[in-house]
Amino acid sequence: MIKKVTTFGEIMLRLSPVEKGERLTQATYFRIETGGSESNVAIALSNLGLESRFITRLPDNVLTDKIIQSLIQFGVDTTFIKTGGDKVGIYWTENGIGPRNSFVIYDRDNTSFCQMSTNDFNWEEIFQDTSWFHFSGISPAISENVKNVLLDAIQKVDIPYSVDLNYRENLWKWVNKDAKLITEYMRSLCKRASLIAGNESDFQDVLGIHPDSENNYTDIATKCFEQFPNLKYISISNREALSASTNIWNGFLFVKDKDIKKIEGLKYNLESIMDRVGTGDSFVAGIIYGLLNDKKYSYQKIIDFATTLAALNHTTIGDASRFSADEVRKVIANRGTGRIIR
Repeated sequence: MIKKVTTFGEIMLRLSPVEKGERLTQATYFRIETGGSESNVAIALSNLGLESRFITRLPDNVLTDKIIQSLIQFGVDTTFIKTGGDKVGIYWTENGIGPRNSFVIYDRDNTSFCQMSTNDFNWEEIFQDTSWFHFSGISPAISENVKNVLLDAIQKVDIPYSVDLNYRENLWKWVNKDAKLITEYMRSLCKRASLIAGNESDFQDVLGIHPDSENNYTDIATKCFEQFPNLKYISISNREALSASTNIWNGFLFVKDKDIKKIEGLKYNLESIMDRVGTGDSFVAGIIYGLLNDKKYSYQKIIDFATTLAALNHTTIGDASRFSADEVRKVIANRGTGRIIR
């Protein structure tokens, strides 16, 4: 059976200065690309060789045509994208360099996506040929409507699904950024998940899971497995930002077996970072890819693959990973030396 991953979320237009180092206030020319956490995962998985499908709601206009074309060019199935409403979400990105941080400005209020309803999607039909379902904590933050659509989806899902916690406090406007409500809603969406992904602060801010000591990822995983009985895997990204241009990057995979297994991925010293946006999505895509190819990949290979895919995504402009599985494996084999492959 061909394995297809279905992802659900908002895809937007991303505008960023053409010249690296330009500030938004300086720029007169902007790159227009598409981006969004879950669409990034779908594109990454398609480039790795899996079949992927993306579910969203967009207005019926030429901007949507551009967005759908951007998905189709990477082989992503857009069959179940719903049209309605009037607005596409937009975000402006200024990439940091050295001591200057990157930042993002969102314009995603009252978009077609946030106005969706539970009647927009036939989940039984969507899940018929789906092997894995994925969404992030960004989606329910957008509106109560989206949260209700996701609750409807997970009630009907009979396949493994993953949640990337992706905490974005400023997006949770519809609950007035109420931490207790955010945790309540996100815990309900995670209750049957097979994989939960995030960084240390995501687990604290979204699920209310606090380690006994800082950087105690094993403690986070242990508490998470105890509180979510269906959970099989936890992935935690680990980033030490020396500056906007230089990061030390790796990740961890925790597996619930007779006991909890902790597997650490390859560590990369990333210099001259081109673009950080979307790198966490690449990490999650690498984990999903490895788990769906578990007969070929040990847990060590899965986490090494995921950390390497994310490391590579730091070297390109744009949200989504454009690397093939073979390219990732070659970097692992060469241990990121950067030598010419002939």
